Amino acid sequence: MNKFKEPVGLFLCGGGALGSWQSGALSKLVELGMRFNAVAGFSIGALNGAAYCYNKTAELKNIWQKLKPDRILSFSPGYHNIPLDLYQHHKPDFLSRVGFLLQNNLARFTLFSNAPVYDVLNGWLAKAGSDFSRNINFYVISHAVEKKLPYIIKFDGKTGGQNLSFVDALVASCSIPLIFPPVEVTDRGLTYHLVDGGVIGIATINLSIFEGCRTILIISNSRDSDLVFPSGGPFGHFESKARRMLAMHTQKIYESRVLVRSEPQVHLIKPPEDLGLKVLEFDGVKCLRAFSLGEEEAARWFNSL
Repeated sequence: MNKFKEPVGLFLCGGGALGSWQSGALSKLVELGMRFNAVAGFSIGALNGAAYCYNKTAELKNIWQKLKPDRILSFSPGYHNIPLDLYQHHKPDFLSRVGFLLQNNLARFTLFSNAPVYDVLNGWLAKAGSDFSRNINFYVISHAVEKKLPYIIKFDGKTGGQNLSFVDALVASCSIPLIFPPVEVTDRGLTYHLVDGGVIGIATINLSIFEGCRTILIISNSRDSDLVFPSGGPFGHFESKARRMLAMHTQKIYESRVLVRSEPQVHLIKPPEDLGLKVLEFDGVKCLRAFSLGEEEAARWFNSL
């Protein structure tokens, strides 16, 4: 059942463990009968998008419930000599410039291996096959460091036919700088390093990929207050910067609706309250609570239309 003018596009924002909220919202909307003709996502949003393409949203709750930090975060420091530029949002004084330069260089180091992410995805999608369960266009979004632009791979109803495998594309979209190593891709004879664009902030992702859609739904994991999220604790600076970048992306993505010539009606769903969860807090108990809050908010939004 669709209450919306078709075609309907779905944009799924990133957010790491906060994406458990998005999983709950998406699962509930699918349960209520909502269907999408095109899906795009970055970071955890790309993984939730894959679940939709393969009609696996009903499995998401169980995945989050069983999640433990060591299943995702395996300490394995590395360095990647890539021209990574982060978004500078502070005043351009001397100390800010020095701090910004330090951040850019530190972001070339990574703390964790991406092998556990590959293991989870390969295990989850092992029997899914090359064809999606739904006839749908799926756009997996990452960031090409050398180009300083979003890198968008379109999967047209199946996982094959691209210069990057489906799982590699998903992992690249989740490769948070400082956290996970980049994924390499060769495109037209040139090699690029792909990372999660959700915390880069250089080039804003927009809704133009949904040209022709009459309705677009954006499911974010950020709240407006995240634009001024305070830092604190061992990973406080990372958490604060990631939250601000994710919130900024959500804001810019929503504003980009004016670029879509088909003039769709655009809806934005985001958490109405603090989730009590950090971006890298892959704790099953907390993620399950966020998942339930996502279900509740999606049901409330859907029934209010």
